[in-house]
Amino acid sequence: MGREMRLLGPAGRLVYSHAMTKRGIITLLVLVAIAIAVVLVLTLPGLLKSEEPEPAPVYVIAIDAGHGGRDPGANVDDIMEKDINLAIAQKLQVLVDAEPNLTAKMTRTLDIFVSLEERIRIATEAGATIYVSVQANSFVTEEASGVETIVSDTRPLDDDAWILAELLQNAVSEATGARDRGARSQESYMHRAEMPAAMVEVGYLTNPAERSLLVDPAYQDTIAAGLLAGIKQFIGYRYPSTTPSE
Repeated sequence: MGREMRLLGPAGRLVYSHAMTKRGIITLLVLVAIAIAVVLVLTLPGLLKSEEPEPAPVYVIAIDAGHGGRDPGANVDDIMEKDINLAIAQKLQVLVDAEPNLTAKMTRTLDIFVSLEERIRIATEAGATIYVSVQANSFVTEEASGVETIVSDTRPLDDDAWILAELLQNAVSEATGARDRGARSQESYMHRAEMPAAMVEVGYLTNPAERSLLVDPAYQDTIAAGLLAGIKQFIGYRYPSTTPSE
């Protein structure tokens, strides 16, 4: 019938033979090894994945060049606002796209008419973090000058749109040295925007001195740099843990 695998020792206790004990230890070690292998197979990919850094978020900046196409905006001495707006917006687009955590979404890149509703739709479908509209100002007299930033009058004072507007206003005014007319609210199509939205009036076409500046590509670069500075300040404020350090 084969070798006895167990015996009764003194006091009736069960005693395993030496051979059986050795086989049991080997079997136990094999089972433990299998269990460890199974645990490693199940958990190692997750452990390795957790060690990989999470990709840095990229924030979509909707850039709106005001007016366009059959809507020229202000027109002074054959200088049309729509052209100034687009030139500055395109310069801003280049600067935004050069930032590792930012990407630009333009509401128009050509001299075409885009409805106000469509501009907001473009920004919304792109998942824009903020909406920045670039405009030039005008007035009935030549004396008015400076930079001002507009927020929809539907936004409460603690809304992020006000913070965005104030940061843009401060940055553009500082960059250009233009008169700081501040941030204010008025009735605006931007009430349709779900994201923080602000309209920057970068200068007065009806002011001869500012008009000559607004058509200067170098001054347009300065405005675009100021707008980028304000955008980066807002992203740093709103998302401090994900903004790359300088």
